[in-house]
Amino acid sequence: MDQGANYWDADLLGRREDSEFLYNFLVGQIEKRKSQGRTASYVLNIDADWGGGKSFFLDGFALDLEGKGHMVARINAWRDDHAVDPYIAIMAAIDKAFAPFVKKPGKAATAWASAKASGGPIALRVAAAIGKGLVKKHAGVSLDELKDLITDDNSAPGEAAEALETAVSETSAQLEKLFDASVEALIDGFNRTDDAITDFREKLETAVASLSTEKKSPLFVLIDELDRCRPTYAVQLLERVKHLFDVEGVVFVFATNTQQLQHSIAGAYGPGFDGMRYLRRFFDRAYVFEKPAIEDYVAVLCAELPANKIRSPEDNLRGVLTTGFNAYGFELRAIKQVMEVIDATATAWHHPFPIDILLLFPLCANFYITGKAEWPAAPVRELENWKIDYKVRSRGGRDSETLTVSFVNGYGTALSLSRSLERIINYSQDNENQGPVAQHLRNSFMPEWNNKRYNPSDPSVQTELPGLVANAGKMRVKKPD
Repeated sequence: MDQGANYWDADLLGRREDSEFLYNFLVGQIEKRKSQGRTASYVLNIDADWGGGKSFFLDGFALDLEGKGHMVARINAWRDDHAVDPYIAIMAAIDKAFAPFVKKPGKAATAWASAKASGGPIALRVAAAIGKGLVKKHAGVSLDELKDLITDDNSAPGEAAEALETAVSETSAQLEKLFDASVEALIDGFNRTDDAITDFREKLETAVASLSTEKKSPLFVLIDELDRCRPTYAVQLLERVKHLFDVEGVVFVFATNTQQLQHSIAGAYGPGFDGMRYLRRFFDRAYVFEKPAIEDYVAVLCAELPANKIRSPEDNLRGVLTTGFNAYGFELRAIKQVMEVIDATATAWHHPFPIDILLLFPLCANFYITGKAEWPAAPVRELENWKIDYKVRSRGGRDSETLTVSFVNGYGTALSLSRSLERIINYSQDNENQGPVAQHLRNSFMPEWNNKRYNPSDPSVQTELPGLVANAGKMRVKKPD
């Protein structure tokens, strides 16, 4: 069964269509460049705001590519920005992509081994695993001697390769498990050697071509979360990986919030630096995701909320929240942060009675705006615009009509009812309170006192919400998608 097809079942932002278009576009670009006698490589930047579904897209795109027979290397730059040098993360991802196809001796295994012999021992083994004193013990070459050999501009490339090959062959069992603080010096020394980079690039091209009978060309390298990285790491990654941008049969796809990334780049180089112009040097083309409709975006976030812990009028949580966010004029980033607080609050809610969204949403919205976990005092202009249309049956029962429901009064009533169980009882017994909001409030509050002994002056458990929201707000450390 096609894993990609199943994956896109959760797609509410139209990203599957983006995947289909970009696949055909990128493969077409490779074929066109081949026919023109140019290097068949390409570098694409997918540009979207936070919350635009970039990571969701890349995950599905990778499944689609693999389903179509392509080899895919994945890099999460933000997760890997602890690395001393981003070249290690790039090499490791490509090595992982090759691994299933080079287990047995053959043309592909030989070609990839040759590529790693050119660049891999430094990036993947020696730099990431040499224990202090281990090289001297097993190979007769001290770490300082090895480092001097690599970084000495006058030393022949063959001498460096021979010394590294000796170190690797003599200490392979230990090298896989150890890490050395001198990795930066080793990697920097390697990357300052233009001949070594060129040699590796050529051998990577040969290795990719050697898999033509097993995997379709091109090899796709997908890089996500670059805009979240430390500015210096983002710059280093781009500068390192650009040496591989013109490898035949390799396509790089970056997913970034370009606006944010250019600010990071400018921050690394200083005030007045044109970060956008700098980025254009690396990418052949940018593909811009349209901002998702707020209702679709809210639907995605609602699907992540704890089931059965939040009650909404007509069980239409998505619609109630969408109209609320529209009433407040929140952008995607604000919506994401408010929803994170709603999610954390609902997750921590331990009562058997669900949270009333008419109380929770205004509280979280006000917390986002003011930083205070307090219910907004009426009248609030934004709440006046918090309305939703419902289709209801006419009195004859044959036709339906549109009923516009305002939640501002429901919010005020819910706030009043929460102050004591006695108010809840009186409200539930008052037949004058009709309509979908009144019925919703009965369903929210009645279970607290129905068939139970109670003190009429006790407040509803809903009054605990401000304390929970205040604590949930402390958890707003996750960066937006």
